[in-house]
Amino acid sequence: MITETLEARVHDLRCDAQRSIRYHMARVRFFRFWSSGFSFVSLISGSSVVVSILAAAPIWIALTAGFIIVVTQAIELIWDLSGNARLHSSLASEFNSIEQAIVLAGDELNDDTYRRLEAERLKTETREPPIKRWLDLICHNEVAHAMGSSDIYEVPFWPRLGAQWLSGTGIEPKRIAV
Repeated sequence: MITETLEARVHDLRCDAQRSIRYHMARVRFFRFWSSGFSFVSLISGSSVVVSILAAAPIWIALTAGFIIVVTQAIELIWDLSGNARLHSSLASEFNSIEQAIVLAGDELNDDTYRRLEAERLKTETREPPIKRWLDLICHNEVAHAMGSSDIYEVPFWPRLGAQWLSGTGIEPKRIAV
């Protein structure tokens, strides 16, 4: 049987899981977008090399296309966009499993089950790369809004726009009075 304090802790755990799922899926979309973009540029540039060689175009076209291929492939390799997308997808799945376990336990969830799920959440968090704090706040706000909570933080325009790049360390978020 769920006590009132256990219910509050389970609610917080579920909110944390939902926020983490949204966060990691946003990161997946971000990395897949850039990975696809770099692949597209490489494909177009590679096609330009073949076309320019076959059409006897000026050599600078082939050299420029080749340079673009090298740069885009180097960026893809250094940032490991596909690998980061896979990592964040895996983390989102793990957090989803935690939320599923909470839902499946229902009213039968007890302190032992809660502690096991909380330990699983902490274990999953150890695999997370450094969190983008602004993106995390955006995801927190989405979950709070979806659950009808007034626990919303202000995320200004520029940090919202750069949330996938800005670490946001050291920020003091302001709660919005709703």
